[in-house]
Amino acid sequence: MKKVLLTTCNAKYIHKNLALRWLYTTAPHKECVTIREYTIKEQEEWIAQDILSVQPEVVCFSCYIWNIQLIRRVILLLKQQNSDLHILVGGPEVSYESYDLLDEGVDAISIGEGEQSVWEYITMLEEAKAYPVSGIYTKQYPNTEYRKTDLAWLERFEAPYFMEMDEAGMDRQYFYLETSRGCPYGCTYCLSSADRAVRMFSMEYIMRILHKLKDSRVTQVKLLDRTFNADPKHALQIARYMNEYCTHQIFQFEIVAETLSEELLQFFCEEAVPGRFRFEIGVQSFHTRTLHAVGRTQNNERLIEVIQRLKASGAVMHVDLIAGLPYEDLNLFQVSFDTLFSLQASELQLGILKLLKGTKLRSQRESYHFVFQENAPYDVRASAWLKEEEMQRIHACAEAVEKFWNSAACRSVITAILKLHWYESAFALFMDLGQEYEKLPRPYQPYELFRCFYPLLNTQDERLVDAILLMQYYRNFKQKPHRFTRPWVTLEKKKELLSFALKQGIANQDTLFRYGVADIGYCGEAGYQLVLYNRHQQYPRQWFINEEMTEIKEMTR
Repeated sequence: MKKVLLTTCNAKYIHKNLALRWLYTTAPHKECVTIREYTIKEQEEWIAQDILSVQPEVVCFSCYIWNIQLIRRVILLLKQQNSDLHILVGGPEVSYESYDLLDEGVDAISIGEGEQSVWEYITMLEEAKAYPVSGIYTKQYPNTEYRKTDLAWLERFEAPYFMEMDEAGMDRQYFYLETSRGCPYGCTYCLSSADRAVRMFSMEYIMRILHKLKDSRVTQVKLLDRTFNADPKHALQIARYMNEYCTHQIFQFEIVAETLSEELLQFFCEEAVPGRFRFEIGVQSFHTRTLHAVGRTQNNERLIEVIQRLKASGAVMHVDLIAGLPYEDLNLFQVSFDTLFSLQASELQLGILKLLKGTKLRSQRESYHFVFQENAPYDVRASAWLKEEEMQRIHACAEAVEKFWNSAACRSVITAILKLHWYESAFALFMDLGQEYEKLPRPYQPYELFRCFYPLLNTQDERLVDAILLMQYYRNFKQKPHRFTRPWVTLEKKKELLSFALKQGIANQDTLFRYGVADIGYCGEAGYQLVLYNRHQQYPRQWFINEEMTEIKEMTR
């Protein structure tokens, strides 16, 4: 058999590509197959040289919107140095409308799931005979048939989850797991809608994987199922096993919240070990006409109820919206954003609509007057309802949500601002934060994130603004951070505060007077915050001292 290299460029080191591992485990001659993974931060010249060092005859790339441009450049370099090298690409990014790649050094494209078609094609190359292969597109045999793999056939092979090459990093990388393929829903912006038939791996097979998983060093498990709760009974059985036996793993999966069965919801809220499960919930919009336009039937009332109940149980949730969908202008999108933000999920992702190849919405682009990037990731830049400058501001807003909220860097600051009604809405605040964030130098220091608030709050009480910023800022750092606020506390007042703290037995004199930091604090009423570090200027503790210096209490982090 020809010498084959299976490769891709992952978004980060903590990710790994399950598709390559499925190809490896189904290979008829594993001794001829090598896996190499890179990240999108590596240079194409180095990647190309490393690939060539393996001396492969066939190179198979797994392609996605985040790596396709890099992979294209790598392929050109490979062909320049070895024109006889056979290049095969597969993955969701090239399964539709990517036939131009055959003019850029690619010899064949795998359309759909490739566990069977790829090896059939390579066998054909080995035989030196040209004939059509189902699921493989070439210039000689153009074939757009989307091939699906028989999951029962896959179960005959050794599972790809515990490969020797992954052993060293198992506790530092995501463990990607499939219990099903396909999605029952028909969202017109999503590639998963092309495969409406949900296929389940057998329960016996899944339990074998979980039995082995529970005794492994894996800590983070991400299920790749497009809708984990597509079959409620199937999902409940799996979740119960995970909850009872996988005691040191955290499981993350996508659910459709409004279709979550009451039995499943009660299990997650009342029976599940706290922190065992994390949920990804696609909301996309609360606007009925918009949802109908993209093929979503969403019960908003039930959706909100489920999120609220999961939130009340302490569940970690990642919820998301999509900006740029049909019929949703800036005002309507603000309503969707503020509604979802009010539910206070752990993370909120503001995504930009992408017109992916092979989706129905992409074929409707003219009727909706979409202006979008011609190359991946195909972000919409304007539509009949959103101007280009509005989309640019939403882009910046999305970045602000990630940096100021999801990272938890300024979460309590934002919460305080909204509670004090200094901004009319969360969306308005993040839109303005996005503009300020864009002005920061690159790279920037952490304290500069906090300074982004000053232009937005210049009409508010300066002492209170500083107090709110400082309280969160000190909590974010193990080591004594950079001082950036105005010096409201005089040296004399600082000594007075430290002396009061000394009398209250907070710490000894050496700690207080050598390492103490005193600043104006805010804890529902006027007063001072006392921040103390240990002798190594690490691990701060915070106290609130009232204005009259008659009361001191430690503040929880």
